[in-house]
Amino acid sequence: MKSYEKKLGMYLIYLIYIFELIYTMSAMYFNSFMVTHKIEIFENIYQIAYCMIFIVGILYILLLIYKVGHHESIDLKKNTGLLFGIVFMDLVLYGFFIIPMLVSSPAMKMVCICFLVHLLVYIKEKQIFVLEK
Repeated sequence: MKSYEKKLGMYLIYLIYIFELIYTMSAMYFNSFMVTHKIEIFENIYQIAYCMIFIVGILYILLLIYKVGHHESIDLKKNTGLLFGIVFMDLVLYGFFIIPMLVSSPAMKMVCICFLVHLLVYIKEKQIFVLEK
């Protein structure tokens, strides 16, 4: 297996970082100048970045499902740490206001779903059964 194939999940998480920054910065610019001038390019960048966060997140989840199905190793600890980096970045970008961050940030919605998938993969790999007879 080539080295980039091993790190593909990490690269997808980094793409979520990039698109979240683009989304937040274009949203700040678009919302602050929308009243005086309407610049279409910032609205388009805003919408594209919003969609790309979800597309890249879904690709990451599909990659995890593929790796679990083919019994390939997944570095859940590192990937979970990178996802916590997105949480911290969003906290900084939203001024440490948690509720607006959870409501407004598409990356936070995707990160919560990824955390859930990480938990399910961990439970499957460790064969932890919460309800035993």
